[in-house]
Amino acid sequence: MDPEPTAFRFQYLLSIIFCIFLVSCSSGDAPVAQKGILDLTRWDYKSNPTINLQGDWSFFPNTFQPDLNSEKSPEFRKIPGVWQGAGYALLKLKILLPEKHGRLAIYSKHQATAFEILVNGVSAGSSGKPGTSFETSTPDNRPVYYEWNEPTREVDISFKISNFHHRLTGLWFDIRFGDAEALYKEILILRDWDLFLAGLFFMSTIYHLGLFFLRRQDRTPLVFALFCFCLFFRLFVTEEKLIQFYFPWVGYRISMNLEYLTMYAALPLGLHFLRHSFPAYFPRKWMLLFYLIAFTFSLSTLFPFPMASKPVPYYQMVFLGGVVFALIVLFRAIIHKEQYSLTIGFAIFALIVAGIFDMLAARQIIFARFIIPIGLFVAILTQTFILSSRYRDLYREKEKLSDRLQRLNETYSRFVPISFLEFLGKGKLEDMRPGDQIKKEMTILFADIRSFTEISESLDSKESFELLNSYISEMEPLIHSNHGFVDKYFGDAIMALFPESSDDAVNAAISMQNRILDYNQRRMDQGNRAIGVGIGIHTGSLMMGLVGSGDRMESTVISDAVHLASKLEALNKYYGSNILISEDTYSRLKSPEKFLLRKLDKLKFRGKEEPRAIYELGDYLSKTEKEAFLKSKSNFERGVELFHFGKYLDSGESFREALRMYSGDRAANLYLKRCTEQIYSSTVRVQPGPDLA
Repeated sequence: MDPEPTAFRFQYLLSIIFCIFLVSCSSGDAPVAQKGILDLTRWDYKSNPTINLQGDWSFFPNTFQPDLNSEKSPEFRKIPGVWQGAGYALLKLKILLPEKHGRLAIYSKHQATAFEILVNGVSAGSSGKPGTSFETSTPDNRPVYYEWNEPTREVDISFKISNFHHRLTGLWFDIRFGDAEALYKEILILRDWDLFLAGLFFMSTIYHLGLFFLRRQDRTPLVFALFCFCLFFRLFVTEEKLIQFYFPWVGYRISMNLEYLTMYAALPLGLHFLRHSFPAYFPRKWMLLFYLIAFTFSLSTLFPFPMASKPVPYYQMVFLGGVVFALIVLFRAIIHKEQYSLTIGFAIFALIVAGIFDMLAARQIIFARFIIPIGLFVAILTQTFILSSRYRDLYREKEKLSDRLQRLNETYSRFVPISFLEFLGKGKLEDMRPGDQIKKEMTILFADIRSFTEISESLDSKESFELLNSYISEMEPLIHSNHGFVDKYFGDAIMALFPESSDDAVNAAISMQNRILDYNQRRMDQGNRAIGVGIGIHTGSLMMGLVGSGDRMESTVISDAVHLASKLEALNKYYGSNILISEDTYSRLKSPEKFLLRKLDKLKFRGKEEPRAIYELGDYLSKTEKEAFLKSKSNFERGVELFHFGKYLDSGESFREALRMYSGDRAANLYLKRCTEQIYSSTVRVQPGPDLA
């Protein structure tokens, strides 16, 4: 009979904690079997209605039908107790009862082997099927409960046991015996205790997962959530084997493998939580080592039994090593007075004590119920306390940050942008002083709204500022996401600096032009006029620093490179392009071939001795325009080269060919017009390019 936890559950839930300690440890005054006989004639059933059937049981190896008339001296075994190796045997115990007793019951948890209980020669239930060989024996992990009512003074208890699927043979756990009603209630309370702890661990798992998803920068709640889930699951595969109670289809191998896997996973997860708490004292390589060891041992569950059970003792040695390592980390943290070190140390110590206690119980050194859930219960309460303390500290920190923010706002009114801090080597805005400067090579991006003056004339002042602010709010994040920062706003123009790579500036320009398309669509949907933006990019050396006085400061950039980037932006109007980059920027691109670029012209800029090439970027174009841009590239660039050699007829033919492939190419149309002017201008030399004054 397998009792259902129904009517007594709520009645005895409040007495769970007291009961767990009551049944975990054996009473020192309880009677013990001697030479196969347990004398209970003087046992007080009213004060102690249930007992453990401990002591010397008669032991008959390699048989289920012993010859009781044999002259051979009987053997005895301490129960509970296990021994190495496979085999089968019969264990017998004669119980002498008092004159008056009520309905009796016997209960055995799973024993990791196959066994059958016989009461006075009658089968009382079995876990699996004991047999005389690997083929005839079927192991299982199910408990057995049996009640009977016979007015006898003696009871013969027999256990048929066999083991061919585990490294150890015997009875692992105490056999409970006594008054049926009391034993039945005790089983329910133990099961309710496991369910109570399982619910607690599951809620703790959900709670800490929620904390992690709310603030993913801190992985401590995630590790603790996984640790809680591991222990939650372990409750279902150990002790009362609730997993087989609720899921009867779960067999011996699955149940045992899950028990081993949760054991292997618990150690590295617990140590991982410790490392997140005190990373300075817990090297990452050690954390990886414990995970690697746990993973290696986990692979043993792929082997058939009994092979899967043999690595367990070796992992218990690893567990002891992990305990020593954890104690060293805790000791160092406490010595250095790390925050919450004593509190976390208390929780870890409770887990270590519970883990060692359970390991000793598993190795039959002590006989008691596993108490690791109690250790974790203490750890969860401690973690809750730590979280509460951290929220208190965060509130205090918020007040400090509010004061600091007020001071930063006062400083910020005199200084823009904050990004200058990292280049000027200043840790705080308060440290900034006029005259701070640095020389550095950077890529400069100029972006300007075309015909903004004309657009603003149709708007009032409020609408003009709303347009500017909405435009800037669209562009600035794209600059930041490509590792740049805005140095200045010149009305409707943006000047941005990219200190790391020219590719960042080019990618930012492409993103900005793509965003403009979406931005214009929203404006037109609202009945507003679309805007166009020209972008120029140049790379060069510049001086950046602070100018001003103690009351007012401003960041500035001093360099001829700034003028060249600004001029490139303006040249977009002349060529009908949207993004132009200089030869210096082009030469510094890591992989120019990944961009859609073509050589647009070769110009002599003010202050430069030699002409410099400029390039047009087409990555922002539509799919159809990109294909046309790419097909016409070779003809276009050949036309540019011929134009600069003065071969205007041949150049014009190249541009006509380019226009046949890309009819909307405004630069090709411009060049065709320039070629025509050069050919038919017989008296006056026509200026062959834009005015770069």
